[in-house]
Amino acid sequence: MKRKLLLFTIFIIGFVFVFSGCQLLTGNQTAFTPEDSLAVHFLDVGQGDAILLVDNNETMLIDGGNPEYGEQIVDYLADLGITQLDYVVATHNHNDHAGGLTDVVANLDVDNLYLTNSEETTASKNLIAAAKSKNIPISNPSSGSAMAFGSSTINFLGPLSVHEDVNDDSLVMKVTHGTHRFLLTGDMEETAEKELLAQNLDLAADVLKVGHHGSYSSTGYLFLRTVNPRYAVISCGVNNDYGHPHDEPLSRLNDAGSVIFRTDLLGTIVATSKGEQLSFDKNGVTPTQPYQEVDNGLVATANPVSEAPANTATAENASYIGNKNSKVYHLPSCSGLPKESNRIYLNSLDEVHSLGLTPCGICKPPS
Repeated sequence: MKRKLLLFTIFIIGFVFVFSGCQLLTGNQTAFTPEDSLAVHFLDVGQGDAILLVDNNETMLIDGGNPEYGEQIVDYLADLGITQLDYVVATHNHNDHAGGLTDVVANLDVDNLYLTNSEETTASKNLIAAAKSKNIPISNPSSGSAMAFGSSTINFLGPLSVHEDVNDDSLVMKVTHGTHRFLLTGDMEETAEKELLAQNLDLAADVLKVGHHGSYSSTGYLFLRTVNPRYAVISCGVNNDYGHPHDEPLSRLNDAGSVIFRTDLLGTIVATSKGEQLSFDKNGVTPTQPYQEVDNGLVATANPVSEAPANTATAENASYIGNKNSKVYHLPSCSGLPKESNRIYLNSLDEVHSLGLTPCGICKPPS
């Protein structure tokens, strides 16, 4: 039988090894993919990305980390009983996303390979050569297209154009299973985020795979407010040379009330959507700010600041600008100011403190 996907509970017992400077995928988790569920495996591939989607009898691997992780991903899939993949996707052509996919394509039966329309790299050339040697169909999903995947739907939202920065050429995918939505962004940065926002696309998601390993250049405030994720997953390596994840996106995610899961701290993370339940096999970092539900595009919270304080501050002369909903305050020059209807204009820190506001992690106003 071509596809050998186990549909029962599988226990994967593994250990952490160091081999050729590379941390192996770790187990000690339960991968449970019952009928009519979606399992999303955020694989620990060090400083890179790799995501496995399993929905009933269908499988998709999105990215494969650096080349040294290819064999380990093949082993991880074998432990799950997967010897065939319906889809392999390289969100973009950088080595830490496309590099490990060459081994995957060479060693497994793969039905389809999806690539982005971007400048070729050594990693993408190797991947394409491996696919062509096995006559695997290669295509570039267009933005606005959609496909059925098991009991889920996958929408390709971006990229909307070709960019100088290959990161912004990342395929952006929204996976919907029942009422649960996963937004997978590759290494998309703020340039591409703004393009998506300008199209008024439905970006709302329960789970955000944070762009570019948590770089400061991704996950802008406006984009984050629009997505409004309850959970955020960051794929990055332990003590990586880039300092990922950076403080700025971590602060923005905290302001949004998102629970943060990091592969450098937790290893491989598995999220499962079944019925009305969305669960994770690990515990994330709980934010200090409350999560705010969205109703008709407007953010609402159980304990908003209901009225602006009595003061003379205006948009023209305010020293600080507070957010009625998130209870965060900003400098007037901050790039992450709230919408006008949620603003509180303040003259002094005394007024800020009287409202119990907390400082923005981007503009870092005095406290």
